[in-house]
Amino acid sequence: MYQKKWFTWLLILIAILLPAPALVQYLQAFIVRNAVVTAPLYEIRAPIDGVVVTLDAHPGSIPGKTPLVILRNTRVPHADVDSLEARYQESIKTHAFLQQELEALKARMAVSQHLLAGYRSALEQDLEQTVGILKTRLTGEKARLHEARQLWMRNIQLRDSHAVSQADIDRLESELHLAESLVQSNQLEQKQIQYRRQILRKNLFPSTLSDGILQVLNQIKTLDMAILDYKRRINTSESDITGNRASLQGARADLERRSTAVIQLPDSAVIWEVNVRTGAEIVKGDRILSYIDRSDLMVDVAMDDATIALIHPGHPVRIRLFGSGRFINGKVISVLGSAAARPDGHFAAGVKIKSVRDGRVLVRIDDPGLYQDVGRFCGVGRAAYARFEGIGLIEQYLGGFLR
Repeated sequence: MYQKKWFTWLLILIAILLPAPALVQYLQAFIVRNAVVTAPLYEIRAPIDGVVVTLDAHPGSIPGKTPLVILRNTRVPHADVDSLEARYQESIKTHAFLQQELEALKARMAVSQHLLAGYRSALEQDLEQTVGILKTRLTGEKARLHEARQLWMRNIQLRDSHAVSQADIDRLESELHLAESLVQSNQLEQKQIQYRRQILRKNLFPSTLSDGILQVLNQIKTLDMAILDYKRRINTSESDITGNRASLQGARADLERRSTAVIQLPDSAVIWEVNVRTGAEIVKGDRILSYIDRSDLMVDVAMDDATIALIHPGHPVRIRLFGSGRFINGKVISVLGSAAARPDGHFAAGVKIKSVRDGRVLVRIDDPGLYQDVGRFCGVGRAAYARFEGIGLIEQYLGGFLR
């Protein structure tokens, strides 16, 4: 009989102790089973009017390196660009025309310089021949001078013996002076020719030359001035081309900004919804797509207003997804009462079933596994339950006495 009572009490004790771990858990922490994984929902709206020419996005996909959406508006006025384009092309044509004219002037200059070189060669040959003639003549004139001097000296000796008259001596002296003057004249003429050859080497021509040479010289001077003028005009045209090109590029870039919009998302984005299709014509402000940032995952927890009073931002929370055997650590970032406005449109998912006194607690989590689970929208929409540490039954019902 005693053993039977002891066994009965043992069973009663076991029955009392079995729920003790769960009871201790509820005494130390508060568990909410009405929670869901969510993330902020961002909308992309059309920045311009236009047509969707490229669309590389569908729900559940992640953006790549190429643009997701390209909008183009062909109705943007581009008269300014056309005007700058015409001015730029005109400056290019002007530059090409000036280059052609400069090449033609250079060709004419080459012809004139060739003619001048021919004239110079002919003058040099003529001067060379003249020098040769003068040298030959100088030999004869020196011989004549020598003969005249010898004859005059012999007659001077015969004058004392009265063999020669004074008239003959005067005549011989005159012939001697004439021979000396001819030699000196020849030598001076050679020096003059040498000087003319020197100035000819410096491209200096005497004004007594023929009309042909003077005409070529004048033509070379005129061409030289024209070439300098065209070079100056070409430099000006090159500056115009550079300025017109810069203006045209700026206008094209501005037109591209006004007529084309490229939409690209960060690598951590996941496309949530696509509202357009390729070829669709849209108006500025129309919704194109929405996306979530998988690196900013949260858990939306429905909690009674009476318990929300115990929650504060930064409160540690342990999240467990239904069907998962592990916990995810998180922290409270926002607490809203039941009467607060709920911006449900700003989140991809939210708790659907809530009582009239249920407030809202947002918990930020950081879980690499969910971050990579793009095929399931990074876990967004999965049901979960949250374990709030330090606000168990003891804190809820005895908190007033303990605080």
